[in-house]
Amino acid sequence: MRVPSLLSLVHYVVAVALAAAIIFSASDIARTHARLAEILSPEARTEAAWQEVLKTLSLGLYSGAEDARGQIAALNAHMLTLWDRANILSAALVVWLSLFLGWQMRHRTPQHRRVHVLASASICLVIGLLAPMLSIVAQREVPMLGEVVLRYESKAILTTVQSLAAKQHWLIALALTVTSVLIPIGKLLLAAIATVSSGRLSDQSRRCVHAIGRWSFTDVFVVAVLLAFMAGDAGDSTNAWVGHGLWFFAGYAVLSWLVTQQLDPKPETHSRSQV
Repeated sequence: MRVPSLLSLVHYVVAVALAAAIIFSASDIARTHARLAEILSPEARTEAAWQEVLKTLSLGLYSGAEDARGQIAALNAHMLTLWDRANILSAALVVWLSLFLGWQMRHRTPQHRRVHVLASASICLVIGLLAPMLSIVAQREVPMLGEVVLRYESKAILTTVQSLAAKQHWLIALALTVTSVLIPIGKLLLAAIATVSSGRLSDQSRRCVHAIGRWSFTDVFVVAVLLAFMAGDAGDSTNAWVGHGLWFFAGYAVLSWLVTQQLDPKPETHSRSQV
């Protein structure tokens, strides 16, 4: 048992490190986009236009406009690097989890397999809650100013709940919290209890998991509807793209569904026989 335990420990250390790196890289992408949107805001672009006038009047001696263009180019290059890094880390984590779970399916008991599937689902859920799910940028070509960014937003599930609560959209914030935070966490906890416990507690946990499992993909559906609403609310001049958080949240939903299918609700036959 020592070798499998050691391998499992190494596996989860690497998996958690990859998950943390994905969250950090995805958040860094959002921060870089926000910085770029700030530089391309109408106020900043107006200042850049005046810098171009000063450069012309000074016969090229004033270099403020060149500095602004260099900063924009550097941020764009840095953002592309961050996207490549986040994509590579995400692919590495998916492959790492898949290989480990495949090995578990061949060499471990069903109970051990469910434990590791639940652990993998938990890692995906953490990324899904913390990493940005959707980014929106509203931009427009303005005469004399060029490309101007009117609005930029990058939202994860938790930051979306905070934003909705701050705007006093309590009902939507509560619905998103219940379906996309509380139910997923509760489903994983109940499935873990049903897996590691026995007796009446295990039976009750199994039935609760199956009761929740009737809405296995409701959380993903609610998130998808919310993202579609956010993306469609901005207008024709808006670009929207899905972030890494959505894909890992969907991965959590698939893994938790697999565990739910393996946890058949069992009647309390053992307790009756004892009586």
